[in-house]
Amino acid sequence: MRLNPSNTAIIHRLLVGRNNRPLRSILAKIEVQDLASILGTFNKRELRLFVDALIAISKAVETLIESPEQQLGDILRRLDRRQILALVDQADVDDCAYLLMQMSQGDQIEVLAQIDQDRADRIRQYLSYPEDSAGRMMHSSVFNLSIDLNAKEALDELRKKVQTQSIYYIYCINERGQLSGIISLRQLATAPEDKPLRKLVKEDVVTVTPTDSADEAARLVLHYDLIAIPVIDSDRQLLGIVTVDDIVDIIQEQATAKIYAQAGLQEDDRVFTSARASIRKRIPWMFLNLFLAAIVSSVVSLFEHTMSELIILASLKNIVAGMGGNTAIQSLTVVTRGLATGDFSFISPSKAVLKEIIVGLSIGLMTGIGAGLLTYIWKHNLMVSVIIFISMILNSFVASCGGSLIPIALKKFGWDPAAGGGVLVTVLTDSFGFFSFLGIATLGLRFFA
Repeated sequence: MRLNPSNTAIIHRLLVGRNNRPLRSILAKIEVQDLASILGTFNKRELRLFVDALIAISKAVETLIESPEQQLGDILRRLDRRQILALVDQADVDDCAYLLMQMSQGDQIEVLAQIDQDRADRIRQYLSYPEDSAGRMMHSSVFNLSIDLNAKEALDELRKKVQTQSIYYIYCINERGQLSGIISLRQLATAPEDKPLRKLVKEDVVTVTPTDSADEAARLVLHYDLIAIPVIDSDRQLLGIVTVDDIVDIIQEQATAKIYAQAGLQEDDRVFTSARASIRKRIPWMFLNLFLAAIVSSVVSLFEHTMSELIILASLKNIVAGMGGNTAIQSLTVVTRGLATGDFSFISPSKAVLKEIIVGLSIGLMTGIGAGLLTYIWKHNLMVSVIIFISMILNSFVASCGGSLIPIALKKFGWDPAAGGGVLVTVLTDSFGFFSFLGIATLGLRFFA
């Protein structure tokens, strides 16, 4: 059943009463994604009753995990300790670790002290992995078979588990729990019954370690067209898998992060973030932009005398800076995208930079001729037409150099090209655009004078 205004209103009304049986009946029919979308509409009392009903029908963990991280942390803080322990009890180890990640370190220690020691140790292992690592996002429950089985025995085991586990590939392990290889479902289904798995298994398996970054796991899954990738430790013990569903989430997060970075926003600044938090996150960026704008304006102020003598320059100065900015952003986007998707495995950075410079100069030459002709027809001033032609070529050269070199340099120093590249190339092209246009105009005035 899909959530709609009618059953949403019914849910709110049922949260007022004491009998939760009708509420549980309705919630059992609604998808967890829809249930997660209304979590933020409840007050503290309603939220606790709602979560209690979800716990009773074993849908609480799935529903909460569908919530955005920032919202999930606030929800968990509003629940009581009994409810937190009930969630931990119902959750798988990886889901439990994810829920605890949204809590303070003190709350994590308190919760872990109240659950089974073995389970607590496994959760602590999850929490010990670096943030945004493959270990943090892997599923520990992974179907595997002993390498000593034959095809018939393997199929029998598969039939027992297929109803309770999502099976992507069949991972084969030896008696020590080490990953020996991988078999596809098709291979197993079509193999003779007495065929040993040792003769079917593919030993060369693409893997990641729990400390590898989530981005690296995503890159490997996309590069090799995998549905899942196994996570192993230094002794090749099979710890879990990262699935393509997780990779889609990573790609979405990366895209969001890049869009936010270009606008000077932090990734956790969302529509449901409080106004105070958004102001605190955005104000540093705005002051940085104010400072950079002052730098660009100071370049223009150096040529106030030139503009006062040739007032026509005031109406044309933004053309050069604007066209240079567009050229730089195009080069920046192409190179940044290439760094993110691994395109540089097919071309050297120097050749990529040279190509962007050639493209930038060609565009600068053609648009410079167009701008020069347009200026002459519009203003009937040959000197200004020549000035804008020369400055557009120079600025396009600088823009293409900056747009291609800056992201490569940022990547080399371990910084995010998407976050800092746009700011740097904008300041570079604006400053140099005004400097070249007004500087050449100043030289022109002195020459003709």
